Amino acid sequence: MSEHRVVIAGGGVAAHGAAVGLRQGGFDGDVVIIGRESHPSYERPYLSKRYLLRDLPRERLFLPRVEAELRLGQEVVEIQPDAHAVRTSAGEPLPYWRLLMVTGGRSRRLAGLDDAIYLRELDDADHLLTVLDQDGGAALEIVGAGFIGCEVAAVARIRGLAVTVYEALDQPLLRVLGPELGEWLAGVHRGRGVDLRTGARELPALGKDVLIAVGMQPNVELAQAAGIRCDGGVLVDEFGRTDAPDVYAAGDCSRFWNPLFEAAVRVEHYNTALRHGNAVGRSIAGDGKPFAEVPWFWSDQYDLNFQYVGAGLSWDETVVRGRFGTPPFTVFFLDAGRLVGALGVGDGRTIGQARRLLEGRTPVTRDQLADEGVDLKALTRR
Repeated sequence: MSEHRVVIAGGGVAAHGAAVGLRQGGFDGDVVIIGRESHPSYERPYLSKRYLLRDLPRERLFLPRVEAELRLGQEVVEIQPDAHAVRTSAGEPLPYWRLLMVTGGRSRRLAGLDDAIYLRELDDADHLLTVLDQDGGAALEIVGAGFIGCEVAAVARIRGLAVTVYEALDQPLLRVLGPELGEWLAGVHRGRGVDLRTGARELPALGKDVLIAVGMQPNVELAQAAGIRCDGGVLVDEFGRTDAPDVYAAGDCSRFWNPLFEAAVRVEHYNTALRHGNAVGRSIAGDGKPFAEVPWFWSDQYDLNFQYVGAGLSWDETVVRGRFGTPPFTVFFLDAGRLVGALGVGDGRTIGQARRLLEGRTPVTRDQLADEGVDLKALTRR
């Protein structure tokens, strides 16, 4: 019966988190997950790292089973908010008591390069593996030096491939890291043998083995067609509620209000999608609390581990703790003197402390951030 059914549109990690959250919150009705991929939920971050190194078996990617009905290989194609129903690609109308959209995102595509490799899903990673596994010293071209592009470049070099990376901006990850960190990261890759061509606003003729890694865009078309408000993502409050009755959204497709930053943010990271889905699932079950967490993600490139905390908000100043360019070190990002994010290289301890500062909205000075003798953890206890 629809009065006991929660329909989850999307089958990724946010769907998994939501199904778990629903049960944790006490919901004992039907949960139906409708996912376009033929696979159940899996850990997407490894697709550009250990999975490509063949250091992680395929079966270890998948998350534990959830107490839900899985309808894989199909998707929700229409939402009918007034009727409290959806229509699936199988042609079936399906009533719901509550609907959760976790439709995720898709790789941004470049015109004329539809046959290139776009790394977003497990099947994409398997396709890329066939290129990396070629005998005879194959070469790989990558368009885009964001996190995905940089991670795959590192994997390919470790595996002995010649790698050329084209980046339109003047440095890798310029918008996220700024010019100094970007320049340092460029040096890391060039020092490992990557032919990194920055400022590449026009691309040369590319070979058949090319990875396009120029970001992702949220899948909001389903919500838009149903008249649900979107702006850079499906807009939701701190409980995951859209402006349509009994319709929620979570994960990569959503732009949610975060009370810690007093801003609506959209975060494209696995950990946030999992935890946001869980929180919204609990909200649907009647056991909700405002989702007020500091986003965190990690990236492995060669022997370097990067960790970032923050919501990707704008900043106007950086402060360095440690010796810049020599791990472990951390760069803090400030806006009008207020800490809004941090990136650590081999410095997980400092990033953990920065996360607590952000969670507690703890005032901290530039000198305190820079001074390695200052115990940042102690500041959060005040």
